[in-house]
Amino acid sequence: MPKTPRESRQRIPHLHLNRLGIWCFRLTMDGQTRQKSLGTKDRALAIMLASKLNWELSMTKRSTEPTVTDIIKAFKKDGREFDAEFPDGTKLTGINTDDDLRRAKELMLSRIEAIGPIEPHYAPTREQTRPAPTFKGKRFLAATKPYMEEMATDDINNLKTREDKEATYAAFAEQFGNPYMGSIDKNHAVEFKRAQLKLGGALRVNKKIGHLSEFIRWAIGNGEAHENPFDGTRISKKSTLSKKVQSYQPFTQDDLDEIFNPANYVLYATESRPHFKWLPFLLLYSGARPDEMAGVRLDQIRQEQGIDFIALKSGKNSNSIRKIPLHRVVRESGFMDYIEQRRREDPEGQLFPLLKPSKNGYAKNVARRFNEYYLAQLRIDDPTKRLYSFRSTFITRMTELNVNVAMVMALVGHFEQTAVDLSSPHFKNYQGAKLIGALRDTIDLLDIKLPMQF
Repeated sequence: MPKTPRESRQRIPHLHLNRLGIWCFRLTMDGQTRQKSLGTKDRALAIMLASKLNWELSMTKRSTEPTVTDIIKAFKKDGREFDAEFPDGTKLTGINTDDDLRRAKELMLSRIEAIGPIEPHYAPTREQTRPAPTFKGKRFLAATKPYMEEMATDDINNLKTREDKEATYAAFAEQFGNPYMGSIDKNHAVEFKRAQLKLGGALRVNKKIGHLSEFIRWAIGNGEAHENPFDGTRISKKSTLSKKVQSYQPFTQDDLDEIFNPANYVLYATESRPHFKWLPFLLLYSGARPDEMAGVRLDQIRQEQGIDFIALKSGKNSNSIRKIPLHRVVRESGFMDYIEQRRREDPEGQLFPLLKPSKNGYAKNVARRFNEYYLAQLRIDDPTKRLYSFRSTFITRMTELNVNVAMVMALVGHFEQTAVDLSSPHFKNYQGAKLIGALRDTIDLLDIKLPMQF
């Protein structure tokens, strides 16, 4: 039955709805809370029954407050035996059935306000009357500013990551009117997720939820928030979603013969753009990611115990260095002369100075030319074969050669090199060797041959 305006407005002291949807009468006195089920889910009947109990308490003629014992005794009465008389002489008796309720309902509701002060003798303690403290906090975007300033000092959060986070925060603020931090709750998190799902897939949405969750965790630690409503709102586990991501397939030997055919390669790799020439070659013989190699500085090309290697940051730990020794084919190529030339030109500069950092890293232009122009010209049109496939080719061939898995993982960044223990039985072929030497011996096992000389 729809509620009347009077029903919607009326609030009866001590009347509560429990988790099962049944109305109860709850009273706290002397530090003890007692609750009596009114045995009904009908709000109107519950109002009448609760009003009766409140009326009985208010009409108790005594100089002291009713005791807990008195309350318990009142609770023991059958809540459905409803007999009450209002100040204007109106009497309600024997309300037990739905028919009784329907007859009494209109009359009862019209008299509720006539009850007056229900409990003139009951004065809650100061602790009970003190309102719960509320946390307002800063506006959402204002709170993100110091967080983003901190992120800018951390190498883990590159330019693209920071721009993605700022875009996420701007979208959230726009959707909810830049709310105060203290007002952001689970409803905001769920509504934001639903709105983003209309714009993209689960991976994209989870990434944005991750941006917000990371910020809120920071905010909690810095006194800008009290709880994280984004916890538990991801669409599914990362391991499940990762299976849906299209992986890059390795190039076959036929593919490599076409790519590095001198007659073809000269159309792609111009002398005025050394990055076009050297990057595919280096990626194939190192297993590095395109953006890692494209952004290498000259001071990252080092030597240890007479072994030339490239020092890359390992994964997300900016303090960990991954050493990739130059493959014997690279050491015997003109690339070594190119390094010396660059050191004479700009000792502290980039290996490939014409490549500039962008939102998508240093390799963007090379990847675009290689993927969209060169592979298309060669009619290698498999969408899973791209510049990144050189890394897949390296890993696949090393696996086919039964090279020590841990050493391969250490080279490609899937295993921390500092955790490699060459004294372990797992590295019996390398015992007695230094790590840099073991890494060089491992990378030299790659036996891919190309139809052109570099």
